[in-house]
Amino acid sequence: MPQKIPTENIGLSRANHVGIVVSDLASSIKFYEALTGTKIENVDQIGGPRMAAVQGMEKVLIKYANVHLDNLNIDLLQYDEPKPKTASYQGNDIGAMHLCFEVDDLDAIYRRMKDAGLEFSGEPIIFEDGDGLKKGAGTAVAYFDDPDGTHLEIIAPRGPFKRK
Repeated sequence: MPQKIPTENIGLSRANHVGIVVSDLASSIKFYEALTGTKIENVDQIGGPRMAAVQGMEKVLIKYANVHLDNLNIDLLQYDEPKPKTASYQGNDIGAMHLCFEVDDLDAIYRRMKDAGLEFSGEPIIFEDGDGLKKGAGTAVAYFDDPDGTHLEIIAPRGPFKRK
């Protein structure tokens, strides 16, 4: 059922984390540590009736790890209860999301990632006026997936894509 759209400003202006459900926490820790250059310091588990209730489930047991970036945390979540099913989605499916990492030099990072064996959805592009943008030409992007198929992106932003 679609969520009701609020008519008043709620005031959410900061993001704390994005959660990514993974099939193998240990493997995902290795992947995201290598990808971000960040050593994961917190690995734990949570579950029980209160956690299940807040998620609208009957039972929950989650093993998790927190990746702390400069501006956002990534929670890697391995559900042991209930057993997860594998999601399959395209980037244009309703509800599909991706996590984008900001970089200064997309070409250099792309080459390092390729040299490390990562595969990309396609070659990187730099947005041009002919791409239909009103602003943002010069922004470079490339897309790839984590080992579980979660869609990820790297961006060297320009214009309105650059955060303040």
